Amino acid sequence: MMRLIASDLDGTVLGEDFRFRPRTIAALEAAISAGVEVVFVTGRPIRWLTPLHEQLAYDSYAICSNGAVVYHLGRGEIVSTSLTPMRDIATAHQCLTESFPEATFTLETLEKIYVQGEFEITSVLEGAPIISGDLSDAFTEEDAAVKYLIHHPYADPYELLERVQAVIGESLGATLGVKGQALVEIARADVHKGHTLERFAYERGIPAADVVAFGDMPNDAQMLLWAGEGYAMASGSAALIEQVGRTCPAFSEDGVAQIIEEFLSAHCDNSEK
Repeated sequence: MMRLIASDLDGTVLGEDFRFRPRTIAALEAAISAGVEVVFVTGRPIRWLTPLHEQLAYDSYAICSNGAVVYHLGRGEIVSTSLTPMRDIATAHQCLTESFPEATFTLETLEKIYVQGEFEITSVLEGAPIISGDLSDAFTEEDAAVKYLIHHPYADPYELLERVQAVIGESLGATLGVKGQALVEIARADVHKGHTLERFAYERGIPAADVVAFGDMPNDAQMLLWAGEGYAMASGSAALIEQVGRTCPAFSEDGVAQIIEEFLSAHCDNSEK
């Protein structure tokens, strides 16, 4: 039975233009009308959920920043956080700057963005004060980190991920969330989409077997492996597809919509028997 749909956004239900395809919107709305709960589980911060506000009549939750923040869009309210202590980031940062002196480092808190290195102002950075300079200024703050990122202009994404994880050790976890970019995202090892989604579902009495999940990048792996039915996008990361072992058609083929329609059709057929 499908009681909860958990979906990544970019590359899964949103295209490069940050738009939902009409068939996907129709499938999500049909699922909600059938009593299925929908939660978007994204690497995006809460300030960058504009596509949901603009394109969907969606008055519910989003799990943001790879599981660090649970946010209610309708109320505009942070429901819960799972943040990383600054002391852990400070230790990792010292080692990583020595290993990757040419990289750009970004540290996000709930209120601010700190950037060390070269960067451009893009929509990803909009909506919060940006403090440029040595990140050591951030480590004196009482805030904890939502996410810490390292971007290397020349590295292979998967090679960079492997090297970063070797440097930071086991207390922190590293992942990739943007296709084709050597941008590694770091947080506490137990903060990821799968862990927060599991807690979210448990609070609603929904077992993993009743969760259908979709994603396209390595930061979706724990979520897809935990869900009863986890689908890697055929248009997504080859490493994720191999890890998960179950795929749905590509984004350009309305893959998420196709799977949701199949579940809803099966539910209707069973109800008629």
